Amino acid sequence: MRILERTETLSAAQTVTGYRLVFVRRGLFRLKLPRWDGLVDPLVAYVQAPGAEQRIAHRPEREDACTVIALDDALAADLLPARLPARPLITNGRVDLAQRTLLAKARQGADEFELTDRVSLIASQLLDERHDLPSAPASHHRLADAARELLGTDPAWSSFGALAGELRVSRPHLSRVFRAVTGESLTSFRARLRVRAALDQLEAGQQNLADLAAELGFADHAHLTRTLRAELGSTPTQIRDLLRA
Repeated sequence: MRILERTETLSAAQTVTGYRLVFVRRGLFRLKLPRWDGLVDPLVAYVQAPGAEQRIAHRPEREDACTVIALDDALAADLLPARLPARPLITNGRVDLAQRTLLAKARQGADEFELTDRVSLIASQLLDERHDLPSAPASHHRLADAARELLGTDPAWSSFGALAGELRVSRPHLSRVFRAVTGESLTSFRARLRVRAALDQLEAGQQNLADLAAELGFADHAHLTRTLRAELGSTPTQIRDLLRA
């Protein structure tokens, strides 16, 4: 098992050489897998098998960062189902925090026993989640992806009317289509993106929580703290210490 960080800024095509769990930590990019093609963001992870080909189209002048967990064949047989998911998997906040903690522990020199234990828990939580989404017309997927990209670029969006105007659709239509495609509301999606963005900055060592709250669109420091505690079970200071220890 190997745990590594990958930052890619150029479009790439590669053949996977082993079993991998890939968590998107930062950015948005187009991912083409053998049986799926679409936009991925920091709210998803995906599973790859040996011999599969992937193509990644990055946005110009944008940096995308992922955590890649490479599994040996024996561990993959223990952790992964016989039929691997064809599409990216939705991650909740606690799974995302767990994979970031895993990366921090790997940096700190944790031994194979601890890392394997953590990976096993992450994989079981990730694969136990429901990931089936309703089918929708291609035009609806394009609209939902456009909204995801705008919010992913700036999760501090505060005007729903401005977002709908940017996409040139009515607010009710945007709400209906986004929920139909993704299974959640735009408000929920934006909140989860804000939590991931907060994790990214806390992991980088951000000290000023008031500035962080303002930058990400939270009402204030207290709102940021309540939101992270509710979704992650920890305060911003606890999370920063955990990821930076």
